[in-house]
Amino acid sequence: MKARGYFLTSAIIACGFFLTSCLLPGMIPLDSEPATGEPGTSEPTAAMPRMEKNADTLLEVLKGGDWVYLQALAEEQYTEADFAKPGTLTFTVKITDDKPTYFNYGWCTTTEEILNQNFEHIKVKLLFNGEALGKDVVHPVSFTRSDGFVCLDFGVLMSDWPAGEYKLESVVTFDEKINDGAADFEAGDYVYEYNVTVPQ
Repeated sequence: MKARGYFLTSAIIACGFFLTSCLLPGMIPLDSEPATGEPGTSEPTAAMPRMEKNADTLLEVLKGGDWVYLQALAEEQYTEADFAKPGTLTFTVKITDDKPTYFNYGWCTTTEEILNQNFEHIKVKLLFNGEALGKDVVHPVSFTRSDGFVCLDFGVLMSDWPAGEYKLESVVTFDEKINDGAADFEAGDYVYEYNVTVPQ
């Protein structure tokens, strides 16, 4: 997807992160198997940041712009080619201010039809310290970028981080080779690991 996709960068945000809707829960291809609580819910087992459960509130915060992508805080920078193949990319993140942090996985395509077809073969799992986050905190957001690409984003808005160290992961599985309308992407697991430190 050549930076059209996996994680939207701050530059893309500046070009236009036009939020259009929050999809119905039944449309979420989210692979969610929390270790505790009811299916599809997230209950903390240790100190955790606050995770926004209200989808409308999340949309309002994203539209307002007073937040930061988790990936934008990372020390590491990878190329489009790195994101365009299966494997694991690791990010080192230090959170030092109180802006809400957006942890997400996004996929963009040239048309809505292709987006829907692609998600028949994409499974997304977001994890916090090894536990899958559920649909109560992982919100699907659809939007159109300024370049015309249509996107579906799965994200968690986090705030009030307790001091400590955390591991966040997005694990995305393509069960077959797919095309976003511009390029092919091989089947496999695309894993993004975030080693997060929140100082005292």
